[in-house]
Amino acid sequence: MSSAERDLGPLEELLEERLGLSRASLHLGADLEAVLRERMRARGCADLGDYRRALDRPEVAREELHVLAGQLTVGETYFFREWQQIEACVEVALPERFAARPDGEPITVLSAGCASGEEAYTLAIALHTAYPGLLPHRIKVVGVDVNPGAIRKAQRARYSEWTLRAVPDDMRQRFFTRAGAAVALRQEIGSLVEFQVRNLLDDDPAFWRPGAFDAIFCRNVLMYFAPEKMAEVLDRLHGALAPRGFLFLASSESLRAANAAFEAAHSHGIFYYRRSSAPPRPARGDAPRASRWVARIHEASARVAEVAQRVSPPPRGDAPAPPTARRALPSTRPPSTRPPSTRPPSTRPPALAELAAIDRALELIGGERFTDAMAALAALPQRAAPSARVELLRAVILCQQGDLARAERACQRTLDAGDAGDSGAAHYVLGLCQEQAGDAAGAAQHYKAAASRDPSFAMPHLRLGLLAKRSGDLATTRDELGRAAALLVAERQERLVLFGGGFPRSALIGLCQAELTARGGRAG
Repeated sequence: MSSAERDLGPLEELLEERLGLSRASLHLGADLEAVLRERMRARGCADLGDYRRALDRPEVAREELHVLAGQLTVGETYFFREWQQIEACVEVALPERFAARPDGEPITVLSAGCASGEEAYTLAIALHTAYPGLLPHRIKVVGVDVNPGAIRKAQRARYSEWTLRAVPDDMRQRFFTRAGAAVALRQEIGSLVEFQVRNLLDDDPAFWRPGAFDAIFCRNVLMYFAPEKMAEVLDRLHGALAPRGFLFLASSESLRAANAAFEAAHSHGIFYYRRSSAPPRPARGDAPRASRWVARIHEASARVAEVAQRVSPPPRGDAPAPPTARRALPSTRPPSTRPPSTRPPSTRPPALAELAAIDRALELIGGERFTDAMAALAALPQRAAPSARVELLRAVILCQQGDLARAERACQRTLDAGDAGDSGAAHYVLGLCQEQAGDAAGAAQHYKAAASRDPSFAMPHLRLGLLAKRSGDLATTRDELGRAAALLVAERQERLVLFGGGFPRSALIGLCQAELTARGGRAG
């Protein structure tokens, strides 16, 4: 361990404990060591150890953590991001919540981790348009963030043109105005949102009182938390949601571990969650062991392949061959006929060490332990050219963690490795990165490339169908979602783990079928 690592370790532990940020997320943006040394000098501390000891004083910690949060949690966002979630809130969640709330009691929507306010103001615009005259007395929008600088920017309501890239022209003209080089939100919307500096880990019984919120948006936030802190935040959100209230996460986030406190719902082509009537989730120690979980994946894959082989009709004309007839991706396990190795673990051949690391990473990804999954891959012996499969898993993890630039580079290394079996998946992850960045056209190109390179891959068709739906292309929506529903029947479980967002096969098929039925297509 280097001296820098020894100096940073205690501070990383404190930042994880107080801000909830995982060690991996602390190193995603700003240079952590440079930020800490700058604060060390500003405080007049001799070294990082002295600075860490200074943070034990409550009055110092309170001020410094606000400053550090501002420098270490810079959220890039934009107006009308993942608009279909806003539509689901307006058209599904709010009518239900109005019916459930006593007359006169306000509906409250929380933007948790609101950054500089784009999400909260988007909610205000949508709700003001759908329910004119009801904000802010009958419907309240509250935005909270740990970063004081971001909250100040939200309250100023001045933005760059780039943050309005997804705003329709009519909405732009109605709710925004020029302010020199910036764009200003009109006062009629700016006055509808209440902003607060608030740490999601800080317990405040008055704010987080039971049933305080009817809907909570917590998008692109949980991915940065350490696992224990993520569970703590979810517990707090669950307790503050009204019975049967709504929770919206980013499309790249999910409650994979079948959290009993929330149940999945879908409409508008997206998944979201509702507070379950069941008791809160069991303690984390009661979760099934990852080894048993991944064994069930392999068993389920074998059963699905067997069933698909029995029920799949023979190919006709130019129709694609049944999924089970196509070449599968290389197995992540050694063949069962391989004799057990007599070598000690430290001297296993590199190929077997890599297979073991891949299996372990898959287990950890399935449990949303992305930092641990990356560590499992990082422990592999250094090679001049890491395998395509290892680079693909790195890309998946980085995409889940919101590090899109590094995820794209890992995808490119996967493609450069020239393994045809992984190229389709690499293009799919590139599509996810482009979609998260707001480039729907670029995402569609990569999804089409993924489907072309691996015709048995269901998820590119699902994403293409949802993109087509948002653009109003009904014919393409029906075609792509129909293909996705058919292919999902025999999609390998490994790919559902990596790319299914934590949702089971049945839920993904159900989404396709619901969208097809709503648009007059065959639901299968």
